Amino acid sequence: MAQKKWFRLDNSAKLYPFITTKDTQNLFRFTVDLTENIDPQKLQTALNMTLKRFPSFAVRLRRGVFWYYLEENTKQLNVQPESDIIMEKITPHNCNDFCFRVMYYHNRLTLEFFHILCDGSGALQFIKSLLHTYFKQTGLDLDAEDKIITLDTPIDEKEYEDSFAACYKPVKLKDIDIGTLTGSKSQAFTVPGEQFDHLGKGAITADFDAQEVLAYCKSNGYTVTHFLGGLFMYSVYMTKGKFVKNPKDITLFIPMNLRKLYKSKTLRNFTLFSRARANIKNNDLSLEYFIKIIQDSIESCYNKEYLDNNISTTMKGEKFWIMRILPLWIKHLIFAISNEKTLKKPTKTATFSNVGVADLPKSFEPYVKKITFMLHACPSVPISFTAITTYNTLTIAFVRLLKDTKVEQFFIKYLADLGFNIKISSNYWEVDNALQ
Repeated sequence: MAQKKWFRLDNSAKLYPFITTKDTQNLFRFTVDLTENIDPQKLQTALNMTLKRFPSFAVRLRRGVFWYYLEENTKQLNVQPESDIIMEKITPHNCNDFCFRVMYYHNRLTLEFFHILCDGSGALQFIKSLLHTYFKQTGLDLDAEDKIITLDTPIDEKEYEDSFAACYKPVKLKDIDIGTLTGSKSQAFTVPGEQFDHLGKGAITADFDAQEVLAYCKSNGYTVTHFLGGLFMYSVYMTKGKFVKNPKDITLFIPMNLRKLYKSKTLRNFTLFSRARANIKNNDLSLEYFIKIIQDSIESCYNKEYLDNNISTTMKGEKFWIMRILPLWIKHLIFAISNEKTLKKPTKTATFSNVGVADLPKSFEPYVKKITFMLHACPSVPISFTAITTYNTLTIAFVRLLKDTKVEQFFIKYLADLGFNIKISSNYWEVDNALQ
C-alpha cells in the first residue's frame, strides 16, 4: 500500500486543535447564490474532480506525537442538503474525516471550513475552481479569464506551503515582542445579552450597491473597511457600550491578508490581525472617532517591518526547543489552562473580516448572483461581522449567539438613513427559538 501524503500544519493552524472545545470551533462559511437550482449529482462529480486538483484540501486531521498534522484522505466527501444550523461543528463523523463540508439548497451552494485547513482567501480559490468545474458539468464552458485555478492548472507546491515559515527571519528570544503576539493584557468589552441555549446561531445579511458605498467612502477620505469597521464599533457603543457600568475597550480584530505583500501563492492560512481598540468610557463619542481608530490600527500594522516582527514572534514560539519536544498531551494541558484564562478574560469584542472583491470571471456573471461570507461566533465573543463584494453587490453579514438584534438594527438603519438601498435577509433564528 502506497504511503499517504501528509502536510505539517501551518503556523496559524497549529493553534486551532488546542482551542477547539465541545461548543466552539473556528469555522467560516461561504454561500454562493446561483441563478439556477443546483444538480446534486453534478455537484458531487465536480467536487470529486476538484479535490484531486487541490491536495491540501483532500486531507484529514491526525494526532502526532508532538503536533497535529494533515494526512491525505482517500474517502469521498459527500455533498449534503444544507442544514438550518449555521457552522455546526465539523467532526470526522459528519464530514467523513474531511475538514470542510459542501452543502446545497435549491440555487444555493454553501461550503463551511475548519480554519485549520485554510483562511478565507485560500477557501475562495477552491470555491471558484469548484464552480468552474460544476458549470462544465452542466454544459457551460466558461472562460476562466486567468482568475481561477482550473483542473488543468499544474499544481504548484507553493500552494500548500507554510508561508509563515517561508517568511520567518531568525530572532533572538530576548528580542521577542510578546505584546505583538498576545495583544493587550486589558480585557475587551463583550457584547452583553441573553444567548441562545444551544448550537444554533442567528444570521442577518444586507446587500448594497458596491459602487455607491465605495463612492461615499472615497468622498469622505476613508476605505470601505475603515467605514464599515468603524460603524460596527459605533453600533456596539451606541446600543450596548453606553449602558454598561465600567465599560471595557471595544476591541475589533481585523484579519490582514499577507499574500500580496509577501508574494505568496499559499492556499493555507496566511493572515495576521490588526487590533483596533476604542476606549468607550466617554459617553459622547462620534462615528468619526471609531473610523479613525480603525484607520490608524490598520495603517500602523500593515507595514513590512511590523509584519516581519510579528511573523518572527509567532514562529519563534513554535520553534522554541521546549515546545518542539513537549508531547502532544502536555501541550494540550498547557493550552487548556491558557484557554480557561482567555475565556474569563476575552481579548476581543468581535472579528471583522472584509474579504474584498471575490474577483470572479466576467463569464460567471449571468450564473452567479452573489457570494456571502460568514465567521463563527462563540459564547465569549458572541458576534462577528464580515463583508465581501461580488461584481457590484457588497454583502455584509452578522453572525451572533445573542437573541436580540440591536447592534444589527442600528448599523443597518444608519446606512439606510444615509440613503443607501439595502436588501436584508435573515435566518430568523431568534423567532424560531421564541416559538419553541
